[in-house]
Amino acid sequence: MTDPSTPDGQNPYTPPPAGAPSVPPAGAPSIPPAPRDPAVPPAAYQPPAPEAYEAPQAIGAPGFPEQGSAYPAAQYPPAPQGPVAGARKQSSPQTSSIISLVAGAVSIFLLPYIAGIVGIGLGVTTLRLNAAARRTGAPVNGAYTGMAIAGIALGALGIILKIVLDFLLR
Repeated sequence: MTDPSTPDGQNPYTPPPAGAPSVPPAGAPSIPPAPRDPAVPPAAYQPPAPEAYEAPQAIGAPGFPEQGSAYPAAQYPPAPQGPVAGARKQSSPQTSSIISLVAGAVSIFLLPYIAGIVGIGLGVTTLRLNAAARRTGAPVNGAYTGMAIAGIALGALGIILKIVLDFLLR
């Protein structure tokens, strides 16, 4: 099958020879364009001439407010302060109760005196933090109170088991 828009013998999948249009316009006769005179440079794009610059008017000129802007300045919150050197870090009741429960459970099997004391101490600390939060009216989650009580009980159980086993195994 022959394409009527390509000359005979030219492969339609190869680019056209230099100077030939890539696709003839629709409905145009298949007459090649006149060759361009090499002595005449091609017409280049000429950007539009820039507009004349006007100096800005001074404040107080007609149409401008006397001082500042007509809009108020943006109000931003103060920048947060970083940690203060030497300040005591506040512990949360959530963290203390979880550590108390884990330390109490560990005290039954490993390091009963150390882990038991940590479990009991952090459990008591959590109960005090929760009581202080209740007094201020802050919401308190009962699950953390329960974990603190369980940590105290497991820590005490670990210490008691260690003492009983030491007494029985003498």
